[in-house]
Amino acid sequence: MSYVPETKMPQEKPEQTIVVMTRRQRLLETLVIFRRSLIYQTKEFFQNSTLHGVRYIAETGRPIGEKFMWFCFTSIGAVTALVIIMSLWEKFQTNPTITGLDTDFHNQNVVFPTTVVCPEAAFDHETSYNEVYKSLANYDADKAQLFTPFLDLLTSLNFDNIRDAEMLAEAIPAELLSERSIRDWAFRAHIPCESTLISCKYRDEDIVCCDHFQPIYTEHGFCYAFNSRFMSTATEDSKTGAPHDLYETDKKWALFFLPNSTSRIFIFSNEEYFGSDFNAQIDWTEGQLVEVRISKKNTYTTDDARQLSIGQRKCIFSDEVKLNYFPDAYTFSSCMKQCRMNKAIKLCKCNPPFYKPITNVPMCAVKDFVCLNEYRLNITNIKDCLQCELSCSKTVFNIDKLIKVLDRPDAPGVLVEFLTWPIIRYKREVLFGWVDLLVSFGGIASLFLGFSLLSGVEIIYYFTLRACCMVYKNRQELYEIEQRIRHEPPPAIDLQLKLKSHAKPMNGSPSSAVLQVQPADTQKLDLYHLSRQRKNEKDYLNYSKSLYRTPKVLPDHGYGSKKDNWQYDHGQYLP
Repeated sequence: MSYVPETKMPQEKPEQTIVVMTRRQRLLETLVIFRRSLIYQTKEFFQNSTLHGVRYIAETGRPIGEKFMWFCFTSIGAVTALVIIMSLWEKFQTNPTITGLDTDFHNQNVVFPTTVVCPEAAFDHETSYNEVYKSLANYDADKAQLFTPFLDLLTSLNFDNIRDAEMLAEAIPAELLSERSIRDWAFRAHIPCESTLISCKYRDEDIVCCDHFQPIYTEHGFCYAFNSRFMSTATEDSKTGAPHDLYETDKKWALFFLPNSTSRIFIFSNEEYFGSDFNAQIDWTEGQLVEVRISKKNTYTTDDARQLSIGQRKCIFSDEVKLNYFPDAYTFSSCMKQCRMNKAIKLCKCNPPFYKPITNVPMCAVKDFVCLNEYRLNITNIKDCLQCELSCSKTVFNIDKLIKVLDRPDAPGVLVEFLTWPIIRYKREVLFGWVDLLVSFGGIASLFLGFSLLSGVEIIYYFTLRACCMVYKNRQELYEIEQRIRHEPPPAIDLQLKLKSHAKPMNGSPSSAVLQVQPADTQKLDLYHLSRQRKNEKDYLNYSKSLYRTPKVLPDHGYGSKKDNWQYDHGQYLP
């Protein structure tokens, strides 16, 4: 009884092994049958395909030279079509649009460009001293003199002077500075609008400067902007009202203002968001008269371009991408500013004070100036903001004429005026779209290969659905073909040296090495072969004799008068 477990265990293991091997054999057999089905369908496809020249490659009975010739022709056509198709694809990816003049555009009104005035000294020293004297210095005049330069510097804080701000803040107790944010301290020391601008005119009419010039706080420090998209406060950047328009019937298409001190002047489109991406076009000093004649160039993109990707048209529609910090409308400048803000938040875990305040993101304090100074090159590197593309609707103001009169104390100021009324604009539209690409592909493939969309469907059909269905419906037939091919002996190799084309027919067999069908009238066939054979022998003998200067005497070898019969039997051995 103790041997019963030992006899049962060996009986179960072989059964399990047999089941596993049977499944493997079935799987291998299915794979072999599927391979045979693919080979069969390949031959069927080549014979029935509408592609030019393909049927002659696999046609039975065709000479190998003819098959090779058609294979070369088909390959050359396929390669040529592929090269042309790749060039069309590159054109579609890199240059699918064209920009031209929009002659049907009639301007009813034109938005005046945003004009920003940034004073060289953006602080009011007396105001900042009084603020420091009451709060940070605790009514200590000596400390107030020591702490005031820090507040003055905050009004023009940026990544270039943030190291200087860090050094000036070392003398101020940290607990006193932490009572307010850095942005709040900067707003308590900035220069007021009344001290920045003296007089202003718009469309040749006097206006109150501070009603139209709004304060903004950016990387350029404290500035005052006319016709800006936003205005800055100590807690946020808020949107302004409707922009100022110009009409063709206006008496003058110009803005005139008189700064109170040395200033930098920026002129750009109202669509953009002011920041470090802009450079000053005018450096104004006291006593100067500067006249700026500008022209407007507007480029818009038709809605047909939405079918293209952003990389293809190289622009982004205003409603296509929603920015996290500037969700109103996409512009290139707002995307670049958001990119810098994201890098600063990622590297230093805070938002610099000269950027737009963000909810749930702390604003950088004095202790964070070390981090901002360390990573300032990384934050301001534009190569990390390659995802920012130009807007599909973009307006550029060019300075066509700049007149600067240095000594004009009687009528100083800055005049920004349109040189001519903008009567044209540029239109970007699709030159090579998806439909054009499809038509071009179809024409090239049809010209060189006779290929169409249904030809592609046929290829998929033959090598997927049809091949799989044949495995399950004609499995036995495929199995028999596979077995017959495996057990079929190789063809016999003929080692005879004689040329069968010139040899004497034996036992009524054809003289050619190619299998021929025996015709009904054998007598005519024999006469035909005999006449062709004699002609070939005569031509060959004449050619061989011409190779020798003297006729060569052939040995008789006992044939005597049967020389003609000997030549008939052994003519292929003649030199």
